Amino acid sequence: MANYDEFNHHVWRTAIITVGLGACFVFGIIVLASGDWLPGGIIVVASSAGLARQVPVIRKLCSSGYVAPPQKHKSVK
Repeated sequence: MANYDEFNHHVWRTAIITVGLGACFVFGIIVLASGDWLPGGIIVVASSAGLARQVPVIRKLCSSGYVAPPQKHKSVK
């Protein structure tokens, strides 16, 4: 059970980081489009580098082959 909890923790952490970096990337593009080249470029490059570092982590999590244990459902009477 501890292994499942650890796997779940890694998945949630990776998902939150990836969504945050994606939002930063979109924000950087908006800043670039508004004409602020230096801050927009820094934000886009930094978020792109962060997203690139997440790709191997996501690949590892997806290919781990971990199957969650079956859920026990309580019968309602």
